[in-house]
Parts: sequence; structure tokens; C-alpha cells
Amino acid sequence: MNKPAKPEADDVDDLSDLYGGPPPTEAEWDAWMEANRDEINASLVRARQEFAEGKATPWDPEAIMSEVREQLRKEGR
Repeated sequence: MNKPAKPEADDVDDLSDLYGGPPPTEAEWDAWMEANRDEINASLVRARQEFAEGKATPWDPEAIMSEVREQLRKEGR
């Protein structure tokens, strides 16, 4: 079986492996959110507009869980 190049989030014992260094602090996350606030809000506006125009569909939790169950079945879990 091929091993993924990067570990999946659930497979990571130390978050520094996931982030390539120490995970961001709360202050760093806050600074990132502040620096990207306009882009984040614009993205949310676009997503809501696309949903209103019928270009997107809401998530169906049962369909998602069905896909997860199928994937787990294939992996023998």
C-alpha cells in the first residue's frame, strides 16, 4: 500500500508535523483572521449568493456518512 506523502490530520501525534512547525497560537490565528477578514467575508457573500441562485446544494449529512461508511468498508475498518 502506498503511504501518503503527508500525514492525515487524524494520524498526526504532534501537530507540528501537520503545520511543518509549531501550530499557530491563538494570537497568530486572530492576526490571520484580521488580515484576511475582507476576503473571508467576500467569500461568504459569494457562497450565499451562489446558494440563493441554486448553484450549490446543502450538505446532506446522511449522504456524507454513507460515503464515510463505504470508505471505511473498503479499508477494512
